[in-house]
Amino acid sequence: MRFKVLTQQGKSYQDEIEYVIVKNQEGELAILKDHIPIILHVLDGYLKFVQDKNETFLVVEQAVVEFKDNLLTVLALEAQIGQTLEKAKEAFDNMKKEKLELTKKENIDFSKQERELKENIMKSKAGQL
Repeated sequence: MRFKVLTQQGKSYQDEIEYVIVKNQEGELAILKDHIPIILHVLDGYLKFVQDKNETFLVVEQAVVEFKDNLLTVLALEAQIGQTLEKAKEAFDNMKKEKLELTKKENIDFSKQERELKENIMKSKAGQL
């Protein structure tokens, strides 16, 4: 079976696997080849992809997992992949920290631009007759 992962940033992963274990707020579910079609919601959790004896983990946030015709599709708000669950969680946490820092910086920049705009409007006496 194949899997395909898409995130809102356009990241994508895909590969061939034997089976997957999905861990969500309701517990764990294994999906093997020729499983019946299913759709799952993963608020915060992970997927463990198994091929031969190799395991790869995908930590996800706000994801929908669909399995149909031996294709597992994961649509996620955020996702990070790693060779171990710990590495995937670490990459996920680092990505979230970087996004938080970027958001803080953008908010500071926006506030500065807003102040400058107000000052320039006052200096130009726009709207006054």
